[in-house]
Formats: sequence, C-alpha cells, structure tokens
Amino acid sequence: MSFATDSTEYYLETEVLTATPQKLQLMMINGAIRFAYQAQQLSEQQEKEEAWERLMRCREIVAQILCSIKDDGSELVRSVAGIYFFLFQELTELHAKDEYDRLNGVLKVLNEERETWEELCRQMPEAPERPSDSEREITSSDAEELMESHDETTNTAPDEQRPPSSYGYDSSTDYYPNSGSGISFDA
Repeated sequence: MSFATDSTEYYLETEVLTATPQKLQLMMINGAIRFAYQAQQLSEQQEKEEAWERLMRCREIVAQILCSIKDDGSELVRSVAGIYFFLFQELTELHAKDEYDRLNGVLKVLNEERETWEELCRQMPEAPERPSDSEREITSSDAEELMESHDETTNTAPDEQRPPSSYGYDSSTDYYPNSGSGISFDA
C-alpha cells in the first residue's frame, strides 16, 4: 500500500469517526450517488459486471439507510422510509430488467435527499444532544441492570415480584422508561 492510500484511508476513517449523525447520513447519500453514477457510466460502456457491482453497492447503502430509520409511528418517518424503500425496489428492478437508464430517476431522488441533508448540516453543524437516561431507548444490555436495580428497591427476588412470563415491559409499574421518538443514527 502506498503512502497516499494510507493517508486517504486514515483521513476517511477520521472523518467517519468524528462526524455528526447528520453528516454520516450525508456521507452515505453521497456514496450512494457516486456508485449510482458509476453504474450508469459503466452500463453505457457495456461493462455490465462492473456496472452491476456499483449498483449493488448503491443498493447496499440505500438498504442501510432504510434499516437505520426507527419507526416512531409518525407520518414523517413513514414518508422517509417510503422514499428509501422505493429507491431500494427501483435499484433491484432496474438491474433485473437491465434498464440502467432508470438510474436517472434514482439519482434525482438521491440528489434531492442530499440537498435536504446538506441544509440540515448547515443549520445543525453539531451533533444533537443525546437523550437523557430517562428518555433513551432501552436495549437488552440494559435489562439486567434495570432488573437488579428494581429488585433492590423492592427488596424481593424477581420470581416473588411477578411471574416469569411477565418479565419485560410492565405498564402498571412503568418498569422501563419511555423511549425517545424520531430517527436515530445510534447503534
């Protein structure tokens, strides 16, 4: 590996590790656009295998974006998920039908998304505040700690507290805090 390659990889790694969630989203969209343009150009040059590889990379990014959307039941989240689901389907179908000219529509949508995220990055250059412990989403790694702290406050063993089949969310005791709403880019 050359020095230039090492420097570029180091720069990109640093860029990703220090980026805000909104900047990471923008970087992913830019990557999808880059691969879509490459797929389009390679298809025009009749380099079908290379075009397919770039198309798959674009589709993988779109799938990752789609998977990162956390459904909070709002119309906005459903609309955004619908956009990325459409893009995923379109990328799948255009390859199956060998209609790479349909990439123009995909690129139009991705470019609009890029403009939206660029504006968000300008308006919000810093990472949004993380939710407080009482607002954050509870993960499986938190469950044991929560159960232990709850057991200590009630001075009873978990089996005495409630039947084993009812472990999990218990609305009568508000056992788990409510999770925040909106789209999250946290793992």
